[in-house]
Amino acid sequence: MNLSMTIPPTELTPFLVDQTGLRASLLRTSFGLGADEWEDLRQELALDCLRRLAKFDPSRSDWRQFVHGVVRNHACVLASRLALRPTMYSLDQNSNADRAQTAARQVLDDKDDRDGIFSIELQIDVAHVLAGLNPDQQTIARLLSRFSVSTVRRITGLSVSQLDRKIRRIRAAFIAAGFGPIGKQLQGGAR
Repeated sequence: MNLSMTIPPTELTPFLVDQTGLRASLLRTSFGLGADEWEDLRQELALDCLRRLAKFDPSRSDWRQFVHGVVRNHACVLASRLALRPTMYSLDQNSNADRAQTAARQVLDDKDDRDGIFSIELQIDVAHVLAGLNPDQQTIARLLSRFSVSTVRRITGLSVSQLDRKIRRIRAAFIAAGFGPIGKQLQGGAR
């Protein structure tokens, strides 16, 4: 396919620079990165998009939508990678997640957890549920394990309703696997 006929280069460059700059700024802010890392993120996002331009199909979408989607998706991939780096965010940045983790630990501590067997089984069960999700849902689930919903929304660029829909599907997968709300666990419910 001849991209020069479908994507005007004079429009692509500024649009790509704007999109990658926006996503790099969101990543930098969300993960507390230094100013020097912003340019690296922007370049990585742009390079990924340029590599994928050959797959652009004008019959499926406008080139701006394609570029926007590719940059957004790669920003989610980068966010997942950054989330795995333990020093990328401050502990006080997400007090809601800290409180949820503390509550989950209390539930686990209340159980008879001899030799950590319950904890290991729980990790295996969670990994099994995550493996059954599509890659987009896996990324969001991993981000939600570290950040608040509003932060995940900023990182991914999803609207409130889009993210809510994805969270409902992730929650449904966990419920289908036998995971229930923490209150039910304390009352002797599932798991």
